[in-house]
Amino acid sequence: MTNVHPQDSFSCMISRGSETASLYRSRLLKGTATIALAAGLGSFSALAQDSQETNNDFVIDEIVVSATKTGAKALSDVPMAIQAFSAESLATRNIREGADLIKLIPGASQAQEIGAGYRVFSLRGSGAAGPVGDGMIGYYLDDTPFGVPNFQYAPPLQYFDIERVEVLRGPQGTLYGQGSMGGAFIYRTKSPDLEDFGVEGELSLSKTRGADKLNYRGSAAVSVPLVKEKLGLRVSTSYDYRAGYADIYPGEFTGSPLVTDANNIEATNIHAVMLWKPTDRLTVRSRVWRFSTDQDYLNVLNSVDPAYALNQGDFEGYDRRRAVYYSNTITYDFDAVTLTNATSYQRSMPGGFGVGLGLGAPLGIGILKNGTSAKNFVNEFRLASAGDGPLHWVGGAFYQNARSDYDFSLNFTSLALTGETITRTENGSLFGEVSYDLMGGKLVPLFGIRYFKDSRSSDSVSNGVPTSSDDDLDAWTWRANLAFYPNDNWMLFFNAGTGFRSSILQSQAQADAVIADGVPSGISLSPDKLRNIEIGAKGSLFEDQLRLGVSVYDIRYTNLQSAFNTSIGLSAFANLGDAKTQGLDVEMQWLTPVEGLNISAVANFNSAEFTDVIEAYAAADPRAANGERLYNTPPHNIRFDVDYTTPVGDDWELNANASATFNGESKNQDATVGTLDSYSLYDASVALRRGRYEFRLFGSNLSDLRGPTSANGPTLLAGPRPRTIGLAFRLYMD
Repeated sequence: MTNVHPQDSFSCMISRGSETASLYRSRLLKGTATIALAAGLGSFSALAQDSQETNNDFVIDEIVVSATKTGAKALSDVPMAIQAFSAESLATRNIREGADLIKLIPGASQAQEIGAGYRVFSLRGSGAAGPVGDGMIGYYLDDTPFGVPNFQYAPPLQYFDIERVEVLRGPQGTLYGQGSMGGAFIYRTKSPDLEDFGVEGELSLSKTRGADKLNYRGSAAVSVPLVKEKLGLRVSTSYDYRAGYADIYPGEFTGSPLVTDANNIEATNIHAVMLWKPTDRLTVRSRVWRFSTDQDYLNVLNSVDPAYALNQGDFEGYDRRRAVYYSNTITYDFDAVTLTNATSYQRSMPGGFGVGLGLGAPLGIGILKNGTSAKNFVNEFRLASAGDGPLHWVGGAFYQNARSDYDFSLNFTSLALTGETITRTENGSLFGEVSYDLMGGKLVPLFGIRYFKDSRSSDSVSNGVPTSSDDDLDAWTWRANLAFYPNDNWMLFFNAGTGFRSSILQSQAQADAVIADGVPSGISLSPDKLRNIEIGAKGSLFEDQLRLGVSVYDIRYTNLQSAFNTSIGLSAFANLGDAKTQGLDVEMQWLTPVEGLNISAVANFNSAEFTDVIEAYAAADPRAANGERLYNTPPHNIRFDVDYTTPVGDDWELNANASATFNGESKNQDATVGTLDSYSLYDASVALRRGRYEFRLFGSNLSDLRGPTSANGPTLLAGPRPRTIGLAFRLYMD
C-alpha cells in the first residue's frame, strides 16, 4: 500500500513521475547612507523612497521599528539584520504581495510556488531541505503569528493599509520562537486617527501580455474618530483581479484549448481596527482581518512560454485560500515598565488546490487534490523596560494551541488514494532579553534566552487505514549581541544566536520504509536546529551623502528534516544531515550630487552546501551529498533602484523609479529539473503628484521574462507574471 502523509510537499508527491502615510518620523538623520551588517540595517532602498526630500541640502526622515519589543527604535540604531519598508515605498515600487517583496531582501528566494495563495519563501538557506514541516520563517500580523503546524506557506496578503513591513534576517529564536529559523516578516497595519476623519484609496488598471482581459484593483480606507482623542475606527477593503494568460488543454498540446486565459486570480482583503485610549497610559487595539485568494487553475504549468497546462481532462483546477484573523493587544505604561498582552485567533477556512497531471508510467494521468484548514490560538504576555536608564530588558510568556487539518486524494490510472491527517500542537515558552549601556551607550552588550515546550500529536487515515504519532519536545534558544557606537554616524556589531523547528511526525509504516532503505528515521524526527554568527557595520560617508551596510554571516544547520522517497514508492521523511551557508549582505543608498536623484542597492553573495549528510541518504539522493549546493538557495541576488523627483510647475511633482533585479542559478530539489537558470527582472514607473493626489504609470517585468523561476517537476513550472503595463490613481490620507 502507498501512503501520502500530510506533510508531503507537492513536489514530493509528484516526483514519483518524474512578498507619507506609513513613516514613523522619530528623528532626523544626518546621513543618507548606512552600513547594515547582517544584523542589518534596514532597507536603504526603502529609506530612499520614504524621503520626499532628495536635495543634498535636506535630511532624510528615519523609519522607526518595534521588532525588538522594547519600544520604537530608529532603524539605523538596531544592531540586527532588519529591513523596513513603508507603505509609500511599497506603493512606489508596485509591491503588492510577498512574491514582490522578496526581490528587495538580500539572501531571499522563493522555495516553492503552486498557486497565487501558496508560496513558500526562503531566507539565508532556510529552504535547503524543501518546503516540508513547520514554517522556517515567522509571519506576524502586528503582534501575533500567522501559521499552522506542518505548513510553510506565507499568508496571501495584499499590501494595502499596511503601515510598514519589518523583515528580520537570520534566526529569531529568542523573541519570535520556533518557526523563525530563517527570519521573520512583521506586517504593521495602520491605526485609526483619533482626532481627524480621513479617507484614502487607490484605483489601477493594467494589461498583461498574453491576457485578453484587463487587470484591475481597487482599495479604500476610512478613519473615523468616534470619541475624539479616545476612540477611533479604521476600516479598509481591497479587491484585486489579475486576468489569466495560460491556456488549458484536456490532453496533449494539440487541437483547441479547453479554456483560454484560464489562470485568473481574485484577491480580497477586509480589515477593521478599533483603537481605544481611555487614558494616557492604557491602549487597547482590536482588529479583524479577512483575506482570501481564489485562482482558477494554478501558476504551475507544463510550459511557461507559451503558457499552457496539459492533461487536465475536463477538470477545472483551482487554488482557494481564505482566512479570518482576530487580534487584541492591550498596552499599559507604568512609567518604568510597559506591559503588553497580545491575543489572536486565526481560522483558515477549508481550501487548497486541485490539478490535473500527466505523470507518465507507472501513475499515468489523473487528478490530485489537496485540502487544508486550520485553527490557531495565540497569547503573548510580556513586560519591557521603558525608562531612560542604562538597563534595558524584555521578558514574557507565549502560549499556542493550534490544529491543522489536511486531506488529499489521488486518482490516477494505476493509483487511487485518499487520506486525511489532523495535527495538533499545544506549546508554551518563556523568553527574555537584557542589555546594558556601557561607556555612555557607546558599547551595548545583550543576551537573550528562550525555553520552549511542545506537545504534538498526529492522527492519519490513508485508504481507511488509521495511524497515529506523537512527540514531546523541550528546547532552548539563545542570542548574544554586542553593539559598538564609536560616533553618531557609525555602528559595529557582533550577533550570534540559535534557532530550531519542531519535529515532523509520520506514521510507523513510513518510518519503517525509510529504515528498510538503510536511513535512520522514526515516527518523530529529530528537530532541526541552526547556529548563526554574524558581524557587520553601518555608517555614512562623504558628509552623509552615502550610506553603506555590510554584514557577514555563518550559519550551520543540524539534522535538517527532509522529504524522502523510499524504494517501495512511499513518500516519507528523514533527517538529512547537516549543512552550512556563509554569506555577505551589502546595502547602499546614495544621495547623488544631482538634485532629486537617489540610487540604492541591496545584494547577497553566499556559499551554501551540504556538509555532513547521512551516508545512506546521500546514496539514495546523490544531489544531497556532502559538498553539493543547497536547494532553493541562489548564490547571489542583487537589486538596484534609481529614484528621481523634481518639481513640475508650482504645484506638481514628478517622480520616476526604475529597478533591476538579478538572481543567480538555483539548484532545484526535483532531480528531473535539476537547476533553474539565472534571471533578471526590470520594473519602472513615472508619477505626477499634487498634494494628496498621484497618477502613476507603471510597468513590471518589462523584458517579459517567462522563466521558469520555480519548479515542482518538469511539467509543473512557474515563472513571473508576463510583462504588465498599467495606470494607477492614488488618494493619500490628509
